[in-house]
Amino acid sequence: MNASRRPAAGSRSSGDRGPGSPSEESSRCPSTESEVVTVSKIRIVVVDDHEVVRHGLRLSLELEPDMAVVGEARTGEDAIRIVGESRPDVVLLDVRLEGADGPEVCQRILEAVPRTAVVMLTNYLQDGFVLRSLMAGAKGYVIKDVQLSELKKMIRSVHRGGAVLDPKVTGQVISTATLSGEAPVGRSGSPRHVTVLSDTDLAILRHLSEGLTDKQIAGRVHLSPHTVKDHLEKIRAVLDVGSRTEIVATALRRGLV
Repeated sequence: MNASRRPAAGSRSSGDRGPGSPSEESSRCPSTESEVVTVSKIRIVVVDDHEVVRHGLRLSLELEPDMAVVGEARTGEDAIRIVGESRPDVVLLDVRLEGADGPEVCQRILEAVPRTAVVMLTNYLQDGFVLRSLMAGAKGYVIKDVQLSELKKMIRSVHRGGAVLDPKVTGQVISTATLSGEAPVGRSGSPRHVTVLSDTDLAILRHLSEGLTDKQIAGRVHLSPHTVKDHLEKIRAVLDVGSRTEIVATALRRGLV
């Protein structure tokens, strides 16, 4: 009698399904898991002259399922070489390194690997470092006392094409730009006619400086992502700049956000 109720070979009874069964089955598909990891991981290089900082960041970032630290560097030259070899998605770069200038290293990294997003991660709050870093092409400037959860959000944001700026430096940069009294001229030497920017343009600028994507900005200003892109193209032309990062840097320097 008991034997007649035994499931046929290869079949499963409802009693066989216990907690963990789905994960056990998925673990039997290493090729699928490997494929997902390859697609989803954000590849990161950490550049800092303090080993404890590099080690701590690696341990924390690699707890995230969508992040992988693919390299570390202590000096500027090492950073340029390692980034060139590993071609990461994001570089966390200190603004001051032993025998090297962070903004200059940032510029050289982007010359070698233009699609890499560089975020300056530092203890230095000076306006000059912030502006030089942004003008060198950095997509962000973050102070090291940032919460790790926030840093991870920032990494994801720049990986999606956004830009990030620590709130601790935003006010200082805007104040410096407002008080500098510089004539607003572009790369060609012609005036930047910032007065032609509409209220919508300025709202989009503010959201862009917060690191939002086009889709997120569209939700904030109640426009389509396509229309937001059109506004960004107009802003880019008005400010006479070439990239989203330069838009943010110029807007900050001119006190537009």
